Amino acid sequence: MNFSRVLCFTNSRENSHRLFLLVQAFGGVTVAEFSSRYGPGQRKMILKQFEQGKIQLLISTDATARGIDVQGVQLVLNYDAPQYLRTYVHRVGRTARAGKSGQAFTLLLKVQERRFLRMLEEGGVPGLERHDTPSELLQPLVPRYEAALSQLERAVKEERRQKEA
Repeated sequence: MNFSRVLCFTNSRENSHRLFLLVQAFGGVTVAEFSSRYGPGQRKMILKQFEQGKIQLLISTDATARGIDVQGVQLVLNYDAPQYLRTYVHRVGRTARAGKSGQAFTLLLKVQERRFLRMLEEGGVPGLERHDTPSELLQPLVPRYEAALSQLERAVKEERRQKEA
C-alpha cells in the first residue's frame, strides 16, 4: 500500500514527538509532527502542507487535532489504541469525508486486542478485518530500525540536555 496522506494518532504529546523523531530517523517518508509544541501559525502551515501532499505522514494527538478539519486524508493510523469509543470514531472518521470511503488501521499488542474489540462491539462498530504482519516481512527492516532507535535515543538525550541548560 502506498499512501500520500496518512494521519497518525498517538495518545500523548510525548508519544507523538518520539514517533516523529523515529520515523524521521528511519527515513523514506516525509513526516511532520502536529502538536502543541508548535504555535498556531506553524500548525496551520503544517496542515496546509499535508493537505497539498507535501507531507506524507502527519503525527498528532487527539487534543491537537480536535476541531480541525483535515482535508484529503487517505488513511488513519492509530499508533496508540484509543481508550474510548468516541475517540476511535472521531479518529477514523477523519478518512471518510463527504461520502467517500476511507481506511483506518489500529496497531495493537496482543494484550490490548480483547479490550479494544470488546469496546467496539459494545459500541455497535461493525467487525474489523484483522491484518497480521509476518515477522519475516519485517526482518529486513530491523537493522535500519535499530539505527533509527539509536538516533532517537541520542535526540531525546540532547533535547533533555538542552531543556536542563
